[in-house]
Amino acid sequence: MYKSILIPMDLEHEDMFPKAVALAQQLIGNENGFIHGVYVDETMIHHANFSISGDAVEQARQETKQQVKALFRKHVPEALQGKCRVRKGVVYDAVLEEAGKVKPDVILVAAGRPGLSSYLLGSNAEKILRHADCSVFVIRDDHSW
Repeated sequence: MYKSILIPMDLEHEDMFPKAVALAQQLIGNENGFIHGVYVDETMIHHANFSISGDAVEQARQETKQQVKALFRKHVPEALQGKCRVRKGVVYDAVLEEAGKVKPDVILVAAGRPGLSSYLLGSNAEKILRHADCSVFVIRDDHSW
């Protein structure tokens, strides 16, 4: 069984998080372990929000952080709660950096069905899978994203 599991969180697909937590609980089993969460804020990539004031950006970040923490506390049993962090940057880089800090036994990452763009650009799940220092389980859902 696993002792430490990292789950990247996506607020656009919140419905995947409880599924990932349920799988994490199965993987931990009756052992003592921790489920860690990480959400990556991509708002400053390519300076996408250059026309928004600094105060509005900071307020939005704080609201996002509160939403992520609430989602984590809602679905992860208290006894299994590890770290839950909000990081800035590119998703796969930030997830891999977080994995370097918490040293999980496994990363559970959700992935949608591949489309043409993922063949050309690659997905975050694929990059995490290729570069992680631990096992990575990819969770699929029935509906396309």
